[in-house]
Amino acid sequence: MINDVQKNTITNILGLALFALNVYMFYWDALEVSSFLIMTCISLALFLFKASQTKEWLKKALSKVLSK
Repeated sequence: MINDVQKNTITNILGLALFALNVYMFYWDALEVSSFLIMTCISLALFLFKASQTKEWLKKALSKVLSK
């Protein structure tokens, strides 16, 4: 199994990669401002939160969306 340190490293790398892709796509006019802001929030959440917190956050967000 993967421990928390490895999970946090993986999510940090994914968050930075997603942010870089987001900026690149916005620079080449492939994204609208609203899409850019949403993707930035997601990538920063991956980068800033610990893996366990991200899992809990996703469960809360998805349960609210799926319960509607």
